Amino acid sequence: MKEIIEVDGLVAQAIAVAWEDGKSSGLLFENYKLVLSDASDGYRVAWKASNKPQGHRGALPGLAEPQLLIDKFSGRVLQKHLSR
Repeated sequence: MKEIIEVDGLVAQAIAVAWEDGKSSGLLFENYKLVLSDASDGYRVAWKASNKPQGHRGALPGLAEPQLLIDKFSGRVLQKHLSR
């Protein structure tokens, strides 16, 4: 990645919280990209599996994709959801 991205301190905190959560969950970061969006109830952060190969009959293999709702000010994880 050769692009410069500027974020404020609260977004940086949300990214750090998401990284720690992913690390403790055992995610292999080289298989994922981070997608962050600003919502009215907090930051929505999703780890999206990158380069997912198609399986038999078009079914995707079982790579979990954690999705977090992180409070903007405290940095607490308010919700966590796993999808495949």
